[in-house]
Amino acid sequence: YLRFYTLIILSIFMSLNMLGSPLKASQGALVDILGVAQGTVTLNYSLDQTQKVKVMVEKNGKSLYYNLKGHEGTESFPLQMGSGTYTVAVLENVSGNQYRYLAKETVDLTGEDALGVYLQSVQLVKWEDNDPVIQKARELTKELKSDSDKLAAIYGYVVDNYRYDYSKLGKLPADYIPNINTADSTKTGICYDFAAVLASMLRSVDIPAKLVKGYGDAIDGYHAWNEVYIEGKWKPIDTSYDIQMKEHAQKYAMFKDPGKYDKVSEF
Repeated sequence: YLRFYTLIILSIFMSLNMLGSPLKASQGALVDILGVAQGTVTLNYSLDQTQKVKVMVEKNGKSLYYNLKGHEGTESFPLQMGSGTYTVAVLENVSGNQYRYLAKETVDLTGEDALGVYLQSVQLVKWEDNDPVIQKARELTKELKSDSDKLAAIYGYVVDNYRYDYSKLGKLPADYIPNINTADSTKTGICYDFAAVLASMLRSVDIPAKLVKGYGDAIDGYHAWNEVYIEGKWKPIDTSYDIQMKEHAQKYAMFKDPGKYDKVSEF
């Protein structure tokens, strides 16, 4: 009997108590919500304070929260809940679960390709053309014609070369975000890392891919895996499970039964 480990990646879906209407950012802080392009919203930020800062993306009463890390930078977030009006807010922690607004805007997503958002680089699936692992994806697929063959080559690379890092369990912060270059340089990681790597590699060769969080029948705890758009439908792939199966010389198949996974969120 094999126990398949996963990181408890608890996204911040807790109730946040909002203090008042949008306020001007703290002195020395700047948040600029730039707008929508290719199914994503991008913001620039420069933050001097040490408080936790989150980004909220909300549509029709459903909210997704992201941690904004570092003092400055540019980040993109998916608008994956379809066309319509979204509220995008940047929130600063005051105390406990109380937050105040640093910025808040509504943005409209119209006329976008429903698959296009899953080809973009966003915070949880972040890649650049010159990343070594992205160059590897293009090397693996340069002679291949079909998406099915490209998927098989990239999936095989991840499962054959990566190993599960059990030492990470219980040691990562709750706001951990995968770095695909770190994972690829060490060829180790956890479910979250593998899902980010596979999604990034596939997106870079124009195959729509989701990073999915939730639960699986054979998985102990909160989990991350992928859904890939292939042959006209979304199909689940769980490289973390397969890497551990391979390690123990057990049989596995690339595509999983969607009935054995309970999806909570997708990016």
